[in-house]
Amino acid sequence: MRNGQTIPPQERDALIEQARPEPKLPSKVRMVKNFAKAAAKHIGDGLRKVSIQEYQDRLDICNPCNMRLKNRCTHESCGCFIDKKAWWASEECPLDKWFGV
Repeated sequence: MRNGQTIPPQERDALIEQARPEPKLPSKVRMVKNFAKAAAKHIGDGLRKVSIQEYQDRLDICNPCNMRLKNRCTHESCGCFIDKKAWWASEECPLDKWFGV
């Protein structure tokens, strides 16, 4: 409340977003290891890609995620470029948010 008034929802959401600590990427060494593991899995899967619809569904899930930092996933087991990883059929969200997509 400000001077006995409630804060409008949009302003409240903006204040909450500003107060949230910015996520940090895993270390460069960790990201290289994570990428190598994902690339090997993708190659082993025959370099299969998901459909355009599944790709868009994955991005729609990632866009509001609090683990997202610009176009990167900040999860310790990830660090990926989301717009690239979302194409690979062999990949999964480290938080299991893509399950069933």
